[in-house]
Amino acid sequence: MSSLLKNLKSFLFVYICTGVALGQATIIGKNCDLAMVGATEKNSFLEFDRELRYALANHNAGIMAVLVKTPLQVNDDRGTYFLQDPKSLQLRFDEIFPSNLRETVLKGRPEELTCLADGVMYGAGNVWIELTGQRYAVASVNVPNAGNRKGSPSINIEFACNADKHRVIVDTVGNNAPRYRAWTKPHSVLDKPDLEILDGRWESQGSGSCRYSMWTFRSNGVSYSLEGPGGCFEQGHEPPSNANGSLTVSVAGKPDVSWWCR
Repeated sequence: MSSLLKNLKSFLFVYICTGVALGQATIIGKNCDLAMVGATEKNSFLEFDRELRYALANHNAGIMAVLVKTPLQVNDDRGTYFLQDPKSLQLRFDEIFPSNLRETVLKGRPEELTCLADGVMYGAGNVWIELTGQRYAVASVNVPNAGNRKGSPSINIEFACNADKHRVIVDTVGNNAPRYRAWTKPHSVLDKPDLEILDGRWESQGSGSCRYSMWTFRSNGVSYSLEGPGGCFEQGHEPPSNANGSLTVSVAGKPDVSWWCR
């Protein structure tokens, strides 16, 4: 009987310790357990938090473009609107993320965040983060004030793609041709791109309501094509409802590989 009791105590000890470990795996702070949003670990969020802080601290609209959920909901003193593309995000970056909002996020610490069933909250609800599929994303921003508009930037963000295996930013520097920068997941967008291609080509495809933008880049016999939102599709071949474009990689003699951008 004593042996059975000893085994039972050992089992209970392991069970309790395991349960505590599993619970701690998603806890950021006293008000934030990422399990509330469906997460099973916290490292992915902490990496997202690092990238978000970098984008805000450095006014980097390109990195922010791959961190937001499209369309991005913005609420300010003029009402509510939605941003559908990276260019709009760049041109309104300082309106959406004015200095007082950036200060609130950057001065706060991850362990001070609040987790609710609706998402992770920065500040007093200034920035809301959702777990969308396999990634965290900025879903909405509540702007304290309209902020200040700045002049046109020298780097123009053309397109951003969150594909299943890659994150891609397409931009132009000054009057140069489009540039392609890609990071293979789970590499951080704060690191050097896994692939960077200059001298890309932009063209408009389709016409009327079926018109869409297309960027093409070539390197070492491989072609990388990105299609922006829009276009028309045959019935049964429509993109997913949350897709905002696509990425296709083509190698001679092999089938094309494509991913939806989300």
